[in-house]
Amino acid sequence: MKFKKSLREKVAEHAARILYAGRADEYIEAKKIAAKEIGTKIMPRNFEVALKLLEVALESEGEEYWARVSDMRSEALELMKIISEFNPRLVGSVWRGIVKPNSDIDIEVDCEELETITKKLRENNFEIIEVEEINLPEPLREGSLAKIRTKTSKGYNVEIILKEHSAYLNPSKCDIYGDVKRGLTLSELNRIMREEPTRLFIPT
Repeated sequence: MKFKKSLREKVAEHAARILYAGRADEYIEAKKIAAKEIGTKIMPRNFEVALKLLEVALESEGEEYWARVSDMRSEALELMKIISEFNPRLVGSVWRGIVKPNSDIDIEVDCEELETITKKLRENNFEIIEVEEINLPEPLREGSLAKIRTKTSKGYNVEIILKEHSAYLNPSKCDIYGDVKRGLTLSELNRIMREEPTRLFIPT
């Protein structure tokens, strides 16, 4: 039993290193690669890999890691102020506080009109890099209608996800952490940046 636990941890850590290095974008892909390279069929939970990812990031970056998390949240806050009328909510890795070098800032908005958001961004000098309409069936779509990709003034990649109103009000369960992806509203993020800008948002 102890051997299996040790091997499970090795797979989780290797998968975390694969994610951190950008060899895979998704947890399931990273776990499959890690298990194959280690030579086992043992697959850790996504949550285990996420915790190892934080360890790998801190090992690689030290205190600069926390500075980057704070900086990305600060950039997210400034953008959310600009699109405040659409009830922006910070979600994803920047909300959680466990980020990779290539992590995006993910922001959900309670809006179903794509042109309304893109116009607001252009008026505030944000370049629209790409617009992707989401044509997946439910429940895979999770009420998401489209993604807008842009960048902050400091060059961080941003994905703005347009959500149907009902889906925005009822966020789905996270397949990494197992809790509800409630994220941070503008007022909540503003408070976090004043009080505890590097706080982790992961279930205990």
